[in-house]
Amino acid sequence: MPTITSSRPDSVRSTTAEQFAPVLRAHAELLHECAPIVDAPVARARIANGQVAFDAIRTVRTCGDLTSRFVRVLEAFQVAGFASNQDFQLLLTPEVDVDELVCGWLTGDRAPRDVRRGIARQAAIIVGNAILTVASQRVGAPSNWRRWTRPVCPCCGGAPDIAVQERGAHRTLICSRCDAPWRATRLDCLGCDVTEKTGITRINNPALGYDLVMCHSCGRFHKERRRRGMAALIVERALTVELDLAAEQRGLRI
Repeated sequence: MPTITSSRPDSVRSTTAEQFAPVLRAHAELLHECAPIVDAPVARARIANGQVAFDAIRTVRTCGDLTSRFVRVLEAFQVAGFASNQDFQLLLTPEVDVDELVCGWLTGDRAPRDVRRGIARQAAIIVGNAILTVASQRVGAPSNWRRWTRPVCPCCGGAPDIAVQERGAHRTLICSRCDAPWRATRLDCLGCDVTEKTGITRINNPALGYDLVMCHSCGRFHKERRRRGMAALIVERALTVELDLAAEQRGLRI
């Protein structure tokens, strides 16, 4: 996702949301149009048994060829100024495999260093996220997985990348793939029993309103903030991409 920087926390989100408006519109259209196949009763039964509701890659592939959706997002990137006309033309080639890009994202491939391929990956992520978000919504409301205790998404099995501080010291985790929310069962590391006193580093970024929380035991990280004032998740992730890069450079993962 394009990097956004600002020194004014009171305006950075509104400014970025305006910049991302074409991308947000394209994403909203995809949410309206996507029709992934999910057996909701089976999915809920799986969650009740402690299993992830559905397989993310198989669910994305129930939507068929993703090329037209990918092109629509690329067009939105171009309008927003994140991709040039040359980028747009060069990415509309058979060498750019949208299914491969989406699957690479789902299996945890590292972001490519090549700028143009990075744009393609980000466009593919927008498409994949829209499909999985709709799939998770078809599983039902978060009340269906209120007893979920695992540190992965109950719907698609993705890792949380954002934790939201709620009232009463509770935390809600947000899936990095499908945006499904679920309640954290621990207040320290999401992946192991390490606490902030025994091996967690928390770096505050006041300009963004986020803490970068890193565990040096299991090598996981997430970004944490209060719920009030949050923008669309696409915007939040664009705002905090530098935090992701800083953690990944330390060899950490979500």
